[in-house]
Amino acid sequence: MDKTGPTSRVIDVHSHLYTESYLHLLESRDEIPYIVSHGGTREFIIFTEEQGPDGVGGRMLGPEYTSLGTKLAFMDQFGIDQSVVSMGNPWLDPFPDQQGDEACKVINQELAGLEDESDGRVVAMGVLPVSSVEAALNELHSIKRMQGLVGVVTGPQIAGLPFDNQKLNPFWNELSKLALPLFVHPKDGVANELLVGYRHTLPVGVGFPVETTIALTRLVFGGVLERFPRLKILVAHGGGTLPYLAGRLDAAWKSDTEVEALLLQAPSTYLKALYLDALVYYGPALQAACGLVGSSQLLFGTDNPFTVSDPKVNLETIENEMENDEDKALIKGGVANNLFSLS
Repeated sequence: MDKTGPTSRVIDVHSHLYTESYLHLLESRDEIPYIVSHGGTREFIIFTEEQGPDGVGGRMLGPEYTSLGTKLAFMDQFGIDQSVVSMGNPWLDPFPDQQGDEACKVINQELAGLEDESDGRVVAMGVLPVSSVEAALNELHSIKRMQGLVGVVTGPQIAGLPFDNQKLNPFWNELSKLALPLFVHPKDGVANELLVGYRHTLPVGVGFPVETTIALTRLVFGGVLERFPRLKILVAHGGGTLPYLAGRLDAAWKSDTEVEALLLQAPSTYLKALYLDALVYYGPALQAACGLVGSSQLLFGTDNPFTVSDPKVNLETIENEMENDEDKALIKGGVANNLFSLS
């Protein structure tokens, strides 16, 4: 198989890079989320347990979080041909004002420039302002026009609204028309007050995927995927717990006639339309994700540069669990190539 062919390349769709202008914004804050500096080293505080004299400490931001050269070196190390990078949480959610709107345009320009700077090996997903639905709509058009941007990243809300809020209908409609993929990624986690005592492990390991699950179930039960069936939604971390809970959601839906009337089909029918990254680390979990959406809607990701990143394990899981070369090639790069219209 030709290594340069679209179905034989390895493409990482879950890879993060922060821009310097964005980090400067976080440095101007003094409450979560914020960045503090210690002798030239940046520390990113996002969970309550991290801050204060008795805190466990935040994420230390080395060059792997900002440097394109470091990103390319990582890609070379693991045989990754192309990356679709996105800024990590919390995006512009802490800046729901004009400052955030203005910063959004600068950040997206910086992200778009990565394509030329990397000779096409790195492209990006744009970020959205959160001041209003109208501002988010306007930025969608800017992202669509911008060379180097191939999609949009968001947390579990858009313009401060959960996905099932009716005020977002114009956004979903326009996103569908523009055919821009939307990458849904957790932001804060949920039930963090119940997950203390184990540093970052439980918020990241449990709180994040559950937050994603809640956001996507609201998308489904709110009828968004029913009204806008052409939406291209990519979900982080294998869809959270959605592959495991799909049948239970169907059963719960059928158990309440008022809720059942909200949808024409069972919730799992709409879940099958999602794209999931294959960032699950574990064979049975990958099989569950594949069972929900099929290999034609699974995409390889690494979560680089965060400490949970283990591309070797994720690549080996794809190799070991997929029975044929076609499925392996689809997940490693073929689906990403088509979803993001990559060259």
